[in-house]
Amino acid sequence: MGTRLTAAGLWSHWPRWPVTLSAVGVVVAGGAAAVAQWPHAWWWLLVLTAAAAAALPPAAGVLTQGLQRRQEVARTARAGLQQTTGADGGALPAVRDADLQSRVHRAVLAVPYIHRDAETAVAGYLRAGRPVLLIGPSMVGKTRLAAQVIATEFASWPVAIPDSKTALTDLDAKDVTLRQTVIWLDDLDRLLGAGGITDGTLRRLAADNVIIGTIRAAAYERFLPADPLKPPEWDVLSIFEHVFISRELSPGEQQQLVAAVTDPKIRDRISAVGLGEYVGAAEQVAEVLKLGAAGVDRIGYALVLGAADWRRCGLARPVPRPLLPALAAPHLDPASPDTLTNQDAFTVGLAWATRDINPSVSLLRPAGSEGYTVYDYALDLISRQTAPVPESTWALVIAEAGPLELIDIGMAAFVTYQRADTAAEAWHRAVSSGQTDAVPLGTLDLGYLREQAGDAVAAEAAYREAAASKHRDVVPRALLNLANLLNKQGDVDGSEKAFEQAMAAGNADVAAAAARALGLARRARGDLDGAEDAFQQAIASRHVDEAPTALVNLAALREARGDFPGAADACRQAIKTGHSDMGPRAWFNLGVALDRQGDLKGAIAAYRAAGDSRHAEAAPVALVNLGNLLANVADLPGAAAAYREAAAYEHAEPVPNALLGLGNVLLSAGDLGGAEAAYRHAAASGDPSVRPKALVNLGHVLLRGKDPAGAETAYRQAMATGDAGALAGARAGLAKLGKPAG
Repeated sequence: MGTRLTAAGLWSHWPRWPVTLSAVGVVVAGGAAAVAQWPHAWWWLLVLTAAAAAALPPAAGVLTQGLQRRQEVARTARAGLQQTTGADGGALPAVRDADLQSRVHRAVLAVPYIHRDAETAVAGYLRAGRPVLLIGPSMVGKTRLAAQVIATEFASWPVAIPDSKTALTDLDAKDVTLRQTVIWLDDLDRLLGAGGITDGTLRRLAADNVIIGTIRAAAYERFLPADPLKPPEWDVLSIFEHVFISRELSPGEQQQLVAAVTDPKIRDRISAVGLGEYVGAAEQVAEVLKLGAAGVDRIGYALVLGAADWRRCGLARPVPRPLLPALAAPHLDPASPDTLTNQDAFTVGLAWATRDINPSVSLLRPAGSEGYTVYDYALDLISRQTAPVPESTWALVIAEAGPLELIDIGMAAFVTYQRADTAAEAWHRAVSSGQTDAVPLGTLDLGYLREQAGDAVAAEAAYREAAASKHRDVVPRALLNLANLLNKQGDVDGSEKAFEQAMAAGNADVAAAAARALGLARRARGDLDGAEDAFQQAIASRHVDEAPTALVNLAALREARGDFPGAADACRQAIKTGHSDMGPRAWFNLGVALDRQGDLKGAIAAYRAAGDSRHAEAAPVALVNLGNLLANVADLPGAAAAYREAAAYEHAEPVPNALLGLGNVLLSAGDLGGAEAAYRHAAASGDPSVRPKALVNLGHVLLRGKDPAGAETAYRQAMATGDAGALAGARAGLAKLGKPAG
């Protein structure tokens, strides 16, 4: 039986009934005997007292043990959460009492706090019991925003801030459960990986607690899946609601800034470099790095670059001091008099790298026992330089890494730096380690590498081996990868069986993805009823990504079957999810469905909504369709505006059609110059379906504009495309010019 940490402190389930029953029994029985004037009442009291005496010591012992257990649990919780600051004692501090601002980068320049627009969304998610992850560059204000929201919304709740990746799992192992607590996972990437937070742990914690995390954008990007290759850390990240914090201030935030900062020069500086960067030490960090690059202290600068390489390779733990020289060596000129073998020179360089830029910031910071970590903003600046990680560094980190760290190194090598050979080496070592978790993870990732290299046989063997591992996280993903591979190879029965096994493997995310993929596979081979059934299973999962995507897939399927009301219904459901990608696509599909039903007004509104979304793919094609509809009802100004808006996407696929449509509308309106420009741009796009039509129409415009030579050139270029429709139009134009078509 466990003990929970709650908003009121410790809540114990230890039994108290023996004490209470004995005491109450003595009083009640003795009183009843006296009132009833029972004979020998003193005898009854003596018996009851003896019974109570027999019961009380064990009960008191149990109670004492319970109190001791509560104290022990409190000490355990505090010991595992040392970075939770506040009042001493057994209970975790309340948010209002904890020094949360100590976690914020210390301000060098005083500027009043500017409330960010994202606070509203973050507070709403947290009140609804949904974990939130704030994502953005270093010093953009993620930690400050998190502190502000939880101080406003949950001031009376206790706050727990894990100080190591094992802190929360250690509490689980010791039968200590956090309940009604704010769990702040600041710099979440340091808590992920081997021995760190798992998706299962996070889901359990999210049931009874408020969870908010922060992560640098560069670290977040490192964990993004490269389909179907997915880092194990992504399973954790995908549980959060993702809120991105930008350096740029919104108009409302700019108004706050104007009210808070009267000096226009300071406001301009904040607008140029960012609010967090201005008030923090960002400018000083950048200047010190520039000085290092200029040669102020070559060894110190090389030590910083080497420590940054350690992190860039995927290792989250501090760099052990003995490895610093080897990591720094590739950043020093071998012919330079600067040498890392000189202990005095190394000591001076390390002192430069670790010196205070301000009281809370240095490029390298001591961490743990004889370890160092690079300051996160410095790491971001160094990473932006896109200088490759030296070959010798990859070899060093692979040699020094533990089995599970090798998985992360391989992922960084393959996804971030496109180093397939390095990734293969890391994952082969992980598999060779024999470590329980590393072997199946490495096998799965090696399977993906082999698939990417075109070796389907080896990839299938690896996926089957990983699927047979019985590893809770690996088996579902291996089955899904296997199913997709078999589907590509045309193995209908094998792929369907693997999809169904993946759906039943116990991972909700994979089950949803497998159901949707199965629907696509069935649709491709003509099993439309089976496809709809699979899509419905994905939709029923309510998965944050797969369910909206399955709804859009279902809408497209129903459109193909001629079920336009059903397609519209699926689109509306997808729109209600608010999904940033599928929502705009659903608006476009809804426009198609309503147009096919003859609901012109509804179709126009749907296309307009898709266009307003600014979605890179759905918006331009929807705007082209909108322009077509408006042109059909003779709304030439509205059609021209829609086509121009679509054409502004420049390189998007529908742009040539937008230019062709714009030319047609302008020609109808009598704007020959505008029509000519639009047709020339459409023809120059090279789109094989648009270029012939644009050239013929260009010829017509030039003919009307009294440019017969230009018209003839356009017509002959149209004929050269070989397009049958263009051929007829070009011949007719040449006939008007009295020119032979041959």
